[in-house]
Amino acid sequence: MRGMTMTKAELTKIILTPEKAMELLEHNTLNRPLNSQHVQRLARQIDEGKWRFNGDTIKIAKTNDVLDGQHRLWAVVESKKSIETVIVHGIEREAFATIDTIRKPRSGGDTLALSGATRYRNITATALKWLLRWQRGIMEDYRAPQNRIENSDVETAYANNPQIIRAVERAAKLRGLANSPIMAFFYYVLTNRNEALAERMMATLEDPGNVGVNDPFFRLRLYFTSDHHKIKSPLVTIALAFKAANAASKNQKVQVLNWRNQGSRAEDFPKLDVK
Repeated sequence: MRGMTMTKAELTKIILTPEKAMELLEHNTLNRPLNSQHVQRLARQIDEGKWRFNGDTIKIAKTNDVLDGQHRLWAVVESKKSIETVIVHGIEREAFATIDTIRKPRSGGDTLALSGATRYRNITATALKWLLRWQRGIMEDYRAPQNRIENSDVETAYANNPQIIRAVERAAKLRGLANSPIMAFFYYVLTNRNEALAERMMATLEDPGNVGVNDPFFRLRLYFTSDHHKIKSPLVTIALAFKAANAASKNQKVQVLNWRNQGSRAEDFPKLDVK
């Protein structure tokens, strides 16, 4: 490749093999800082078959430097699997400063819009992310880079859980009291376990006037209303919702609803024990 003369940018659609990716990298002298976490993220997508050809290009300068696509090239090498992509040769090296400077990242909500969702797209996407974290058993480590939920995961989860929309619409009524995406996730899960219990929870959260102060869902509501302006931890919120539902399913009264996740008496993250 080195020494080739190109008078204009040339598009080439190819199957990018690990060997070809390494060849392009070996000719690269630009050597921008590499984000290893991003490389591993892309490599996981490729390895798990989630990578899709989306028209993004790998941009090669006239000098054979890789102007854009270095992380994708390394991901192909790391995964040891090929991907379909487009390579643009012959870009002026000076154009590097203009690459990826104004691109807006696609959100999970943007992905759901392409899947036909018309309302509450961002709430739905976030609720699905919590559903996937719970299903994968990564709740407490959800911030770890290897546990990132990709837009492709959200798209698949939306197709597999169409009734999540009903849960989102129901949970949206709690805005101002509780985190809508988290409550949509939990209401959806609880409905699939015990619909009557799920409806009892929502009714109590909306209007606690007809229940006693030791009702588990009353205590859950009290958690939401105490220090109302303080941001609630998502994990604590979900843990307390699980514990409240577990107690309510057994007709137990609760004087204090809490979850000790720190200190010498720290508890494991609670399991949802509702049939």
